[in-house]
Amino acid sequence: MTIKQFLRKKMITPIIFVILFTLSFIIDDVSTLWSGYLAILKSPSQLITDYLYVGGLGATLFNVSTILLLNIVMLNRLKVKMSGPVFAGLLTIAGFSFFGKNLFNTLPIYLGIYLYARKQHLEFRSFIIVVLFSTGISPLVSFLIFGNGWPLYIGIPLGIVAGILTGFILPALSAHTTRFHKGYNLYNIGFAMGILSMFYSAILTAFGIDYFIDGLISNDYHEILLILTLILSAIFIISAFIFDPRVLRSYPNLMKSTGRLVSDFIRDYGRAPTMLNVGIMGIISTLALMVLSIEINGPVMGGILTVMGFGAFGKHPKNSIPVMMGALLGAALTPVYSIDQVSMAIAVLFVTALAPVAGRYGFFIGVLAGFLHIIITPLAFRFQGGFDLYNNGFAAGFVAALLIPFLEAIFKDEPKEETT
Repeated sequence: MTIKQFLRKKMITPIIFVILFTLSFIIDDVSTLWSGYLAILKSPSQLITDYLYVGGLGATLFNVSTILLLNIVMLNRLKVKMSGPVFAGLLTIAGFSFFGKNLFNTLPIYLGIYLYARKQHLEFRSFIIVVLFSTGISPLVSFLIFGNGWPLYIGIPLGIVAGILTGFILPALSAHTTRFHKGYNLYNIGFAMGILSMFYSAILTAFGIDYFIDGLISNDYHEILLILTLILSAIFIISAFIFDPRVLRSYPNLMKSTGRLVSDFIRDYGRAPTMLNVGIMGIISTLALMVLSIEINGPVMGGILTVMGFGAFGKHPKNSIPVMMGALLGAALTPVYSIDQVSMAIAVLFVTALAPVAGRYGFFIGVLAGFLHIIITPLAFRFQGGFDLYNNGFAAGFVAALLIPFLEAIFKDEPKEETT
């Protein structure tokens, strides 16, 4: 297989697995890594649980690489071709495996989606996008098993059943939530999971169960993660030029896209411009953090990888920078919130869920959307109780639902997406 054939089929994801898996054993010895990994598996895992604090860097990278491997193998067995949504799903999984996802709390949800597919007499692979993004609600499983002090003979079956039930409900629910925000929230499944999480938190509250945690983070590995992020971004940019030395000629076409769901950049613009965009989005995210003096911890690393992943599925500099600027403006102008807060720091990255708003309605509307998002995000967290790792997707759904009806009334014409 030539380099170009490899890039065409895999989009570098196996290379990311190899890098992270190898690093995990270089950083820690086997006994330290294993004890840290067991601590991750036993963690309640709600927002914001930084696995770097819980298990250390080596164990966290091992957790990321094993979950990434599971999903790569699953995609290969199901013969799913690489697409923008699939690629975004893989990097989002990798990102959130730094804070909240692990093998133990992931598999019950996958099983629930599989059972739903069987009930509907459909192929499991037809729900693959839902599968890849479904584990944003995986902390529910971990909390019910490890977070409430129940005996394991009660917690384990309860957590597994809750995970299966959630997976069974999620495909139908996510199909309907797109109508709520009309495709202007790239984290649509995060919005659907926020609704489910809101009901779960209401049930726990009704029974007097305390489910909020004091999230502890670790900035001890900032420099290593900064270098890793820059290396990964550089790999994508270099690969784009290997695949097509004239990629800069076609890249401007990609940036004409609004990014509104479903914008598959691999399908519409090709692999080379998409890989270039993924790398550039990684560089932009990293530079933004450096300018703001934000150190990289587990949640921030998750944000960077998610932004990079969605560089194949709706995000590019032109539609992302305005909403990021709006989020920064909101954090600067509001006395209650500060960019020093972890939730605000990662919201500056995850606010790019609303990138299609800027892509469709322009720079200033994008800034407004980002401003509103930073205000709503903490309230959304309180509603969903920390069980939905994609809390910014939950918040973005409400922002889009608020803005879009008014904007559609003002801007009557709907532009067509440019495709190549």
